[in-house]
Amino acid sequence: MSMDRWLACADERWRDDVETVARSMEPASSCAFVNEADSFREKVKTEGASYLGAIVGRRDAGVTDVNLAAAVVEDGGTPHVVLVRRGASGSLRSRALRAGIDLVVDPEGLQVVDSGERKDMDGGPSTSSPESTALRANATDSSDDEANRAPIITFCSGRGGVGKTTLVSAAAAVVAGWGMSVGVVDLDLSCGNLFSGFGLARGCDLARLAATGPDSVDDMASIGVRACEGVTLWGPCDLPEMAEVAMPLVAQLVRCVAGLVDLVLVDTSTTFTDAVAQAAQLSDRLALVSDGGRGSSAALARMGGLSVRLGVERTRIVRIENRVNPRAKLDLSSNRAEVGLEAARIFRASEGGDEVSDYLASGEVTELVEIGSDFTDSVGTLLAQILSELGRLPECQEAERALARGAQRRRIGLFRGKREVV
Repeated sequence: MSMDRWLACADERWRDDVETVARSMEPASSCAFVNEADSFREKVKTEGASYLGAIVGRRDAGVTDVNLAAAVVEDGGTPHVVLVRRGASGSLRSRALRAGIDLVVDPEGLQVVDSGERKDMDGGPSTSSPESTALRANATDSSDDEANRAPIITFCSGRGGVGKTTLVSAAAAVVAGWGMSVGVVDLDLSCGNLFSGFGLARGCDLARLAATGPDSVDDMASIGVRACEGVTLWGPCDLPEMAEVAMPLVAQLVRCVAGLVDLVLVDTSTTFTDAVAQAAQLSDRLALVSDGGRGSSAALARMGGLSVRLGVERTRIVRIENRVNPRAKLDLSSNRAEVGLEAARIFRASEGGDEVSDYLASGEVTELVEIGSDFTDSVGTLLAQILSELGRLPECQEAERALARGAQRRRIGLFRGKREVV
């Protein structure tokens, strides 16, 4: 058995990525692919020492790539385990590090050396390891891209009926009124209806991306649907059965949208699917929404714990209590007890009543925001505080007034002996 080969597992359409990464680390190497995850793990355990190492690429079905790579590490039998993922986020890299995966490589932008002599990025002979060569190639300009992209706020709940879609619709209309361009992504891929709040008959069918492959994500600007002035909508899928086809492209989609607009708001399904997990890992703020109803505490606990296991830093998690009486006392007990919620700031969205439901049902969320209400004011206040924390609050009077409302309510809360953020 030649020692210049890698043992690899990836779906057919992602194999070029794996081979690109393999050659970037060892120019003369090749890959021996194994199709099934179980067979791959068994071969690594029995023959892994005869290869340069194991490489895991994207898999569109079954066990995910990061979980498979982590399982290979746990099994042992190979000196190196490499994960190949386009658009790999910082949280994914942190998760991989904790799992013992040696290297996470984004194949986009890699400079592959085809000759037998590996060279550094400056063209001179390399004295570094294959791993460090790939890391340097992978790191070019990535920090600049992250710094320049729009903030991403993802709304999750763990149970239905808490008002996520209403919050996202209203939030998009509020921020658009502040002069920001907003990208709204509906990741309830099977049954999402975010488009209806804007009076649209349908959204943007994300299954169209899968029909032409991942490169089509580069054309997202032409695929998005104009929801209202300043707001563009992507998602869900026209046919529920196509959700599985669109899921592998979600991370690329969200990243692309973040490069087109000033703010990305992501609505999600009740179930924490792989699509939702990808968005959560990319988010600057993961907002866990509850409404105080039966099962809210249990859902918050599940979401908080799962978010941490996915690698979302606790400082990026916030809570939104929806449909609250603004004069009611704030319950902090779940924050003290649940994993992931220990440091989570709490924001409150006021009960909107039948007025909010009527406007949303009529597709008039922009009109709802224009007339104003306790609900829309509270949505603006929480958004202003989050954007201020992220250094992205727009310079306009409406946004500054919303931020001032939050500061005033915090001062009132302190005098009353409460730790609350409205």
